Amino acid sequence: MMDREQVKAHWRDWASKFGTALGATTRTGTAKMLEIDALARRMSAIGLGDTPAHVLEVGCGNGLNCFGLAAKFPRMQLDGIDYTAEMIDAAHKAAVANGFQDRSRFLVGNALELSAASGLLAQYDVVFTVRCLINIESVGLQMRAITDLAARVREGGHLIMIENSMATYDRQNRCRTLLDLPARTPAAFNLFFDETRILPHLKTLGLEVEIEDFISLHDLMLYVLVPAINGGTVDYDHPLVHAATLLNIAVSAETSNAFGAFGQGRMFVCRKP
Repeated sequence: MMDREQVKAHWRDWASKFGTALGATTRTGTAKMLEIDALARRMSAIGLGDTPAHVLEVGCGNGLNCFGLAAKFPRMQLDGIDYTAEMIDAAHKAAVANGFQDRSRFLVGNALELSAASGLLAQYDVVFTVRCLINIESVGLQMRAITDLAARVREGGHLIMIENSMATYDRQNRCRTLLDLPARTPAAFNLFFDETRILPHLKTLGLEVEIEDFISLHDLMLYVLVPAINGGTVDYDHPLVHAATLLNIAVSAETSNAFGAFGQGRMFVCRKP
């Protein structure tokens, strides 16, 4: 994996290149749809739909997750922090463009140094991440960040982490090899969750943990089935990927984890008793 400064430089470059656009944080618009849907479904399930709530995203990038939630929850106040000033500048611009400047704040801050981020509330109803902690270069530091994130959650509140898992990534790669496709490898700026260490750590923090595999059908289509009929090439805009996304969202509204544990991203829902 890249070292910390190399990872930060990568995201600074992407922020400068893409600004307020989707490409600043992901190449996959369909995956972003599924991430926001998963967060919104869970926040509705825990009762944030009709009540005022304070929510913090750590590693907010250019704010797309916050804006997606703000559109669905009109009484929600959202704070976002990111360690890349260029991302925060883009988030400020997007907040104004989308009309969410009165319900969102974006601050420069680091998941490993939350206490140094001035302006944050002491506690939130929900603290969440989306592919943030996988940019931290060691499992030990990931666990330290999780400890600090959990400390910002009020009693009865939730820490929700959508992060990539090595366990499900390996299952996805097994599917590829069954169809004579080569295994994929994580990007150089990522360290996927090692659940054999992360899950015990969550329990030591006294958190009640539930895992939702919310993206498996999409990822099987994008990374396995379409490449199997497409000369091995991943096609983010393939019609079957879009169809799988819509079906994944529709079925998830009725049945959790319906398509197994094959998506590289998992949603770790952690309630503080």
